[in-house]
Amino acid sequence: MGISLIMSTHGVGLLPAYAQNFLPSSVTSRPLKGETPTVDLVLGYKKSNESPILKLLAFEIGRVVARVSKKTL
Repeated sequence: MGISLIMSTHGVGLLPAYAQNFLPSSVTSRPLKGETPTVDLVLGYKKSNESPILKLLAFEIGRVVARVSKKTL
């Protein structure tokens, strides 16, 4: 969606580095210099939701958070 918006408005956008693999030749990319920016993400859900997919998602996110937390210590 971000790439489409940039193309349709001839604008500028901030995209993750992997998006460079999907850019058409009409879009130019430049890496940011300096420290890699981070974004805080939050997952919210209703505790009474019994969805197996939600449980799997929450479990996998917990694993990623634990792995990333070990790297930053």
